[in-house]
Amino acid sequence: MTTSDSPRTILATPGRIERATQRASRAKAREQRQTRARPEPTAETLAVYETKIQQLTRLHCADYKRLDWHDIAGRGLVEPALPANAKELVARKALAAYRPGFFDSLLGMGADRRRRLAERVLEAAKADALIYAEAKRNADRHNLDVTLAASILALEPEAVEKALGAHLPMGELKPALEGLSLSFPGAGRLVIYLDALELDVLPDESCAMLENGKGGYVPTSASALQELHVSNICSAILRVGLETLTTLPIEAVEVVARCYLPSPRTGEFEQHPVIYVKLPYEAVQRMDIRRLEPTSAVTALGGRIDWDSTRGFAPIQIHDLKLVADKSRAALSQSAMGSGGA
Repeated sequence: MTTSDSPRTILATPGRIERATQRASRAKAREQRQTRARPEPTAETLAVYETKIQQLTRLHCADYKRLDWHDIAGRGLVEPALPANAKELVARKALAAYRPGFFDSLLGMGADRRRRLAERVLEAAKADALIYAEAKRNADRHNLDVTLAASILALEPEAVEKALGAHLPMGELKPALEGLSLSFPGAGRLVIYLDALELDVLPDESCAMLENGKGGYVPTSASALQELHVSNICSAILRVGLETLTTLPIEAVEVVARCYLPSPRTGEFEQHPVIYVKLPYEAVQRMDIRRLEPTSAVTALGGRIDWDSTRGFAPIQIHDLKLVADKSRAALSQSAMGSGGA
């Protein structure tokens, strides 16, 4: 793996102005919830809330299968199958074959039934398009992997960036974090910078069944909100770290989680590192990650963290970890290469 000073963005983090705007919008929404009467939460509302909590704190509970890049290197390129339009053809045949029966004609229902059959044709066409799009994505990813395999085995930064961009499950990651970037501070090292959600992004109330048997909204205590925050960040660290270890042929990955915290002096939000952990592949293989609470798992892996339930996170020191490439050593290496070539 070559050294690279420039961080490589996988998922861009919102800028300072956008972040401030979003923070103000969330504050306004909270104020409106507190001052306006709301209908009783339904079973669907309760389900949505539970799903949100799972997305935030159980993100690491997934199936992981390591890619074999030596095997991938031996595969050939493929072409996605042409759109078959199978569902649309079936729906069109049903529409073409429809003849109003006696009761449909008698009750004037023929036009309605024909309209519903026509709607099914459109729905089937959309379903066929989604099937083809998925097949094309799979073929494109396969071809990208084959093309990148030699560079991935050499752990070239550009190839690593492309592979993670293609294989990380962004649809699942986005609700639980804000951004991701990569750094290559030295031979054999990969550091992922994970930009975590701010505290006020998390649900500050829960949906629950009250003693009267009705659904209601229950404010989340300050300590419970802090617990949710640390669980969210640790779960995101584990998922991103494990996805990286199973995508790339590396022995370990380092993750630095960063979060915007209000300054105790000015109240202004500033970004700070809040968790650092190194995930060795062999160690996480021995852990049943899906059964562990995320905070316990990160702690067991020797994570560096300064947190408690009364104040939440405090910035941690990471200067001693040498997460930035040694420029003087890189310059000497470049000089030696130049001399050899002369």
